[in-house]
Amino acid sequence: MIAITRSKCGIPISDVYFAQSIDTHPLPSPLCFFQQTSQKHPLFKAVQTSIVDLTKPLEEISAPISKNTRYKIQRAEREGFTPRLTTTPSVEEASLYAHYYDVFARHKGLPTCNRAKLKALCLSSALLLSSISSSEGDLLAAHAYVKDDSLGRVRLLYSASHFRGMSDSAERNKVGRANRLLHWYEILTLKNIGLRIYDLGGIPLDSSDAAKNSIAQFKLEFGGTPLVEYSGFLPTNLIGRVLLPLARRGV
Repeated sequence: MIAITRSKCGIPISDVYFAQSIDTHPLPSPLCFFQQTSQKHPLFKAVQTSIVDLTKPLEEISAPISKNTRYKIQRAEREGFTPRLTTTPSVEEASLYAHYYDVFARHKGLPTCNRAKLKALCLSSALLLSSISSSEGDLLAAHAYVKDDSLGRVRLLYSASHFRGMSDSAERNKVGRANRLLHWYEILTLKNIGLRIYDLGGIPLDSSDAAKNSIAQFKLEFGGTPLVEYSGFLPTNLIGRVLLPLARRGV
């Protein structure tokens, strides 16, 4: 389990990842956000993810990966893309990642990076960053993960792609190949250093959002196993109960 404390709009919030049981007593904030706990709670919603078991032999990990994805990974390797992974990034590196993601997010009309959360994860040694560059040195894609060393689990938090020229199909395809190679590089590297669970992040439980379904299909190309867990806010005191409606609205 990972527990970090951050502030949003002046409200202290404790983020708790991968808890095996729900216990708010040791947490210092009036509000706690439990993310992907295995335990149900009336205030929590079911969330789905896709995980790759890194303890399996490499042949078993690679076998379910789609043929098209394997081809794109191999082509990206031939194109000379350079992936990198940092298991203990500095606060400065986290800030640089946040800037890169925010430019991508504004271009895509997405919410910007939660910098307070990213910094808190970094200071707790619970952040992992990765990136991939072209043979010319252009940054094509970058990922940020929550890292729980005690569980041997990493979970995709943010994924950003090179945003220039995305209207050009050749450029989009190039970025797509680079992104797939980066995921595969992460799987190989994290397995080699002894981590056990590679969590690709959210997979929608319903099929009404075409954009989210497209992202889900991309994640499922890596042959992971769907897993349903539970996420939601819990108040720890009277102040937290008052603030709970605001937190649910995304404060």
